[in-house]
Amino acid sequence: MTFLKKLGQIILKVGEVAAELAGAGPLVTQFLGSGSKVGATVTTVVSDLSQIGQLVTTIEAAFAAIPNSTGAQKLQAAIPLVANVIKTSEIVSGKKIANDALFTQAVQEYVQATVDLLNSIDQSALKG
Repeated sequence: MTFLKKLGQIILKVGEVAAELAGAGPLVTQFLGSGSKVGATVTTVVSDLSQIGQLVTTIEAAFAAIPNSTGAQKLQAAIPLVANVIKTSEIVSGKKIANDALFTQAVQEYVQATVDLLNSIDQSALKG
């Protein structure tokens, strides 16, 4: 069982989403200063990454209740949610997306990278 699958099951069992994925943010801003441009950017990026991680774990938890659900189904469910986060991120906000197919491909890769990242974590870090 992977970290993400176990996390989804724990969230389903407990009934709440509590993912703290970006613990490095406060550490970095401590040295850069939260009021600085770099500190603010780090905070924004950490927030966006945490949001994406939380969405992925929420999808995992939702699909944990559906027997025989597939990774492809979870991916398709996560893409529009993560796309909204990316559209409001500092890198994309206020800009026109000229190539929707390429944008969707990039979002899919963000989702898959987040899944891979979560699955790389040792599941013994979870209690439940």
